[in-house]
Amino acid sequence: MLTAAPIDAERKATGRRRKRGKLLPKPEKIYDSKRYPWHSAELTLYGRATTVDYKALQAQWYRGAGDRVGRVVIVHCEQGAISMRAFFCTDAERSALDVLTTYAGRWSIEVLFRDLKQQLGFADSSARKQAAVERVAPFVAFAYTLLVLWFADTIWTTPLAAPPIRPWYTHKRHACFADVLRAAQRVLVRIDVLDPARGYANLRPLARPLRQPAATALDRAA
Repeated sequence: MLTAAPIDAERKATGRRRKRGKLLPKPEKIYDSKRYPWHSAELTLYGRATTVDYKALQAQWYRGAGDRVGRVVIVHCEQGAISMRAFFCTDAERSALDVLTTYAGRWSIEVLFRDLKQQLGFADSSARKQAAVERVAPFVAFAYTLLVLWFADTIWTTPLAAPPIRPWYTHKRHACFADVLRAAQRVLVRIDVLDPARGYANLRPLARPLRQPAATALDRAA
């Protein structure tokens, strides 16, 4: 239930200022109403240039956000079974376009969490102690980042990155994290990680330090 922001003119002679304004139409009514004009803009959503038709207004969603005034964005959807979608942002100062691009940017974060849980076993961790729990998430995220950078550096152009042939999935054009993990498995399957020669004590020293120490004032003076 959306309500308008209360204004001082609505304050009664006595008593505290009201927390809710007048009741606004539901998003479906606002979508069909000519009182609220349509706007159009070109946005990049989910990696694609998209023309978005939308309506925007400020309102309260008291049950969800209390007496805070937020930004409501109603979008016309040309594809799918739903002809409209409504978005609510608790920051009324943000523009409607910013609300839409930020919401679309959340999708990559959701995909990241899915890959961490289903591909790298983050959801199946048996850590019980606090220190173990606090270490699992950074380690899994570090492994994910390392694999993606390794794949994007040179592996994606080699036969190791070739996806399996699936006749029912001919529209695949880009690599996903499952492809990254498959390439890593193809490389590691020939390596015996339990070989004593690959122990920590037998690691080759670095030819040079990864980062040179910053020169001090005394060094520069010398």
